[in-house]
Amino acid sequence: MSRNKKIFLISIMLIGLVVPFISALTVIEMFFLLIPFALVFTATLIYLIVSLLNKQMDSLKALFAFSILPTFIVAQLLAGFSVDKIQRFRSNQIIKEIEQIKNETGVLPEKYDLIAGIKYSRLNDEHFKLEYSRGFMVTEKYYSDNGNWKSYGWND
Repeated sequence: MSRNKKIFLISIMLIGLVVPFISALTVIEMFFLLIPFALVFTATLIYLIVSLLNKQMDSLKALFAFSILPTFIVAQLLAGFSVDKIQRFRSNQIIKEIEQIKNETGVLPEKYDLIAGIKYSRLNDEHFKLEYSRGFMVTEKYYSDNGNWKSYGWND
């Protein structure tokens, strides 16, 4: 594979890693690009099959054309999955720290400095909420009053 093709696929992958976390791009993709993506996938799959059956066609060119869309989609799924796992792990550590602070001092902190997209909110003297985005306009929220995580989508 040529250097330009590698750079192009890496660029597609990087764009795919970012798209789930930009709400406007997610909306465009879900509502306006699903049918074009399906058509492009079908067309490139047919092109790949025909090129594999016809010895005069360039199969590597067809394979490259076919690999663009799956690379983009897999990168998005990988980003959403990995961010969810990493943020959940970090959030569970933060929950333990906040509960330890509450046990030691008797009160919840007013503010708790966090980085990388996790947000802390004190609901009252006894309870707090943690939340983070896992991509595709889905937010995970933890409420300390019931100790459960709940997912909220774009329509919740």
